[in-house]
Order: sequence, then C-alpha cells, then structure tokens
Amino acid sequence: MSTSARNTKTSARLTMLALFAVFAAPLLIASLFALGPLDWRPSKTINSGLLLESPLLLKSFGVTDRSGKALEVAAVARDWFVVGLHNGACMESCLQLMETAARVQVAVGSDAFRVSLALLSPDENAPVPSEQTWILPADSKLVPELLLASGEAQLDSILLIVDYRGHVVLMYPPTEEGLGVLEDLKWLLRSAAS
Repeated sequence: MSTSARNTKTSARLTMLALFAVFAAPLLIASLFALGPLDWRPSKTINSGLLLESPLLLKSFGVTDRSGKALEVAAVARDWFVVGLHNGACMESCLQLMETAARVQVAVGSDAFRVSLALLSPDENAPVPSEQTWILPADSKLVPELLLASGEAQLDSILLIVDYRGHVVLMYPPTEEGLGVLEDLKWLLRSAAS
C-alpha cells in the first residue's frame, strides 16, 4: 500500500471521527446534564415575595364584595390583582398601601390593563381609591393563614398578588415598597402571556 493511499485512508477515518464527534458530543453532554451526576437546575426560584405553597382561595375565607355577596373575582384568564390587605380601619397606612399598588400598576407599562387593584379590608367604608373593595370578615381565618405562611408576628398592611380566580399566590412583607411586587408581576405577566 502506498503512502498516499495510507494518508487518504487516515484522512477519511479522521473526517469520519470528527463528524461523529460533532453529532455525538452534544448528545453525550446533554445526557450528562439530564441523567448524570451534574445538577444544573437552580435549587430554588427567586421571588421577591413569599410564594404560597398552596394558594389560598379568598372566597373560601368568607371574603365578600361591598354588597355582601361571596367574592366573584371579575377578571379574565391571565390577569392579576395587586391587593392591599389592611387588617383594620383604613387610615393613612392603608392609603399608602394602595398608592404603592397604583404605582406598581402604572409601572407595568403596556400590560397595565391586565393588572387590577383591590383593597381587602374589614372596613366597608374605606376611603381608598380602588377599582374593587373586598370585605374581610372579622372572624376570617385568612390573616392567621397568612401569618402562618409568612412567619410574621403581625400583619396590618401588606400587598398580595392574586390570580384571576381569586387565589392568593404571593405575599409581601410590610416593608415592601413596590419594587419586588413589580418584578414578580412582570414575570407573571410574561409567563401568563405565552
């Protein structure tokens, strides 16, 4: 066998090996990540608010609308509510809470029409500019459930994100000034749109 034939045969083998590597290497790497010892997935997701492991349905806690009827959330699929929960008479802190919620709604930008505001309070005559006012019964177990989920000692004024069916999905600490709510809400709006 001549040297040129041997070189041609070696070149053909190298070409075949390179083609095999180009197609097999990604499959091998993908199987290492998917099935192998390499764990590439994040250990937890990052929300600014506290994601409730099992969302709380507001209606099941006796929440009503202003007329006293069981709460029927007026929203369409993929819409969200920023809800100010004020566990007492609506005073200055309640007004500030709803101003924060209104700023979040505006900051969402072109998706602002998909975000509604609501006040959840035991005060039926709350003087708060809100699209909807939901009444929290005095004997409701909602606040204790939220206290249990958050580990807080007391909840006076907090922000919640509620889905279009009336489930509390995320809650924010009393110190939240709106930026965390905005980030989470933008993510929810993007993911719900697809």
